[in-house]
Amino acid sequence: MGKESRTVRFAVWLVSNKVGRYLFSSRNRIQIVIWCFLLFTQGFYWATAWWSPWPYLIFMALGVWFGQGLLKPWYLIISQAIEPEYDSSLLKVAIPFIVINYVAVFACLYMFGAVVDGDGNQIAGTWSHFYFSAVTLTTLGYGNLTPAGMFSEVVATIEAIVGFMGFAVMAGVIGSIAIKRVELDKNA
Repeated sequence: MGKESRTVRFAVWLVSNKVGRYLFSSRNRIQIVIWCFLLFTQGFYWATAWWSPWPYLIFMALGVWFGQGLLKPWYLIISQAIEPEYDSSLLKVAIPFIVINYVAVFACLYMFGAVVDGDGNQIAGTWSHFYFSAVTLTTLGYGNLTPAGMFSEVVATIEAIVGFMGFAVMAGVIGSIAIKRVELDKNA
């Protein structure tokens, strides 16, 4: 047998270890697809939002990949939670997807309005808007950045309501899964 290339040696190593078995099992393919989409959408946000928020907003609003846009992950989680044998690993993958993408969408919306720091200076840049959006969605409200103007205040209000309700729905889904598991264990 001749000298194997690095690519072949890497492929053999990948398939023969725990990581490769995880990646290539049919059970985990949906998780891998969702993680790849998360990485793609976040890369798309960071690549385009510094120039203009429009490409990312249009991409997410049209739901190019999921068909139902921002509502598809909610649909997947709730419909799967109804199933008696729910695989909670989908929930573990979907929660970061939902939170990070909602933060990015609202960050793009804030770029159309005004958000100011403690000294009254308007913030600029993708990271500052992303940070403010994350603080607002999670309803932390540090106060170091605040919305300025009616548009930003309305967006912040909607985002806080979406964040609060989203985390309540997640708590309900997790509780439902726990109750179903207890019932399945009793019946087994």
